[in-house]
Amino acid sequence: MLPIHMLYRGLRLNPNGHAVVDGEVRLTYRELTRRVEAVASYLQERLPEEQSRVGVCGHNNWQHVVMMLGVFASGHVWVPLNPRNSAAELSGIAEAAGLALIAADEDFQALFAPAGRPMIGMAGTGGCAPRVEDICVSHDGRRPADIVHLQEAISAIKFTGGTTGHPKGVLQPYRAFMNCIASMLATFQFAEDERMLVVAPLTHGAGTFLLPVLAAGGCSILLDGAKAPQISETILREGVTASFMPPTLIYSLIDHANAAGIRYTGMRHLIYGAAPMPMARIRQAQEVFGPHIAAIYGQTEAPTMIAAITARELAQDENIESVGRPCPFNDVQIMGPDGTILPCGETGEVVIRGDLVMRGYLNRPDLTEQTIVDGWLHTGDLGSFDERGYLFLKDRLRDVIISGGFNVYPADVETVLASHPDVAEASVIARPDDYWGQRVEAAVVLRQGHHVSEADLIGFAKGELGSVRAPKAIHILASMPVSAVGKVTRNSVLRLVEQLEQAS
Repeated sequence: MLPIHMLYRGLRLNPNGHAVVDGEVRLTYRELTRRVEAVASYLQERLPEEQSRVGVCGHNNWQHVVMMLGVFASGHVWVPLNPRNSAAELSGIAEAAGLALIAADEDFQALFAPAGRPMIGMAGTGGCAPRVEDICVSHDGRRPADIVHLQEAISAIKFTGGTTGHPKGVLQPYRAFMNCIASMLATFQFAEDERMLVVAPLTHGAGTFLLPVLAAGGCSILLDGAKAPQISETILREGVTASFMPPTLIYSLIDHANAAGIRYTGMRHLIYGAAPMPMARIRQAQEVFGPHIAAIYGQTEAPTMIAAITARELAQDENIESVGRPCPFNDVQIMGPDGTILPCGETGEVVIRGDLVMRGYLNRPDLTEQTIVDGWLHTGDLGSFDERGYLFLKDRLRDVIISGGFNVYPADVETVLASHPDVAEASVIARPDDYWGQRVEAAVVLRQGHHVSEADLIGFAKGELGSVRAPKAIHILASMPVSAVGKVTRNSVLRLVEQLEQAS
């Protein structure tokens, strides 16, 4: 099977039910399928060479969904494009990916002028032609040619900078997408009455939940760029039962709910990923949303579902710092520096093999060979299994701080700082030091209305961690810098701290 077959499964289960809600636009499965088939037919006609690469850049709207699914149905390759990148960066990605066509919302189209590629307009009343809405009319009733023979082909090229800052094109085959979908359905058991709120960008993790929900006959409710009050209103008005969000967005909902005296009793799955969530924040989320908080662990090279932990499991105290067990179709192990598989309890690099693993990096066989060794994808994450098979992540391999000859895991320090009653968020960074080699420092955001000194926080950390692992300096920030998908990276925190120091 191919990912687009999940749409047809939903069509059989719930033909007249809503598949996508975008404000006043409510598309049934019949309506969505006709529009997807129209766009797919147009793409096959416009781009007769199979596996042509199509860039898609837009807000969370129905046109974006139809375009993305249309690319899948056409047998071409989806290349999601982040509108927060500069025009120069996007032009470079278009060149590196060899894009044959770009589809973009009207307000993003100027970003792609330097790329010089043919374009399709998505949302917006002006801009380039044709637009998705025009294609849905001009090609209505047409069905694309069958693409079942492309089982071993590439479904997407996703560009990721990871923690290095250098974008790499990850070749995601259809088999990886299908593995991800199967793991989501097995883990979360989405139902026909599912109402999934899609508020994180479709171009990233939230987009991977679209097809599993369609496969169940459920409905995806689209929001774009919304803040906590609007998200809260939508959850209550639309009877939302599920959503995927980065931790930073969940924090804002927690704070809004507590200030407004709201509880979200109808949620069945609030799934977080892309970054860890401190224990104290998980507990707060469980108070606001009920015992329905779940987590996933993945990366672009093995999308979304390396491991997962259900809400039932996460409600147990012994599991609250775990990312769960490996998903059922993956082989996940802990590997030592010499390539040996380590037993339970020992810390090493998380490695994975199986259908979820990428084909490799676009035009980078050297980097592919470094990352996939003897069939094992090296994630760059440090972790260990307990005797029950639950995976506990320590940190990124490259983020380990060597201070005074001792290994310091930033995540350990962040967990301690986040447990302080005055701290809302914490991020640990390394600074060069003539004595220590690397000096442990931290940036924190305080809870609203709370006050604590840097010295008191350092003393608290020393009491929990000892003097070697405790931060030598703490920077109190108004907010953490976040990426386009709401993720806090240590590199961005370090840059902000340096900028603030230079300005002072």
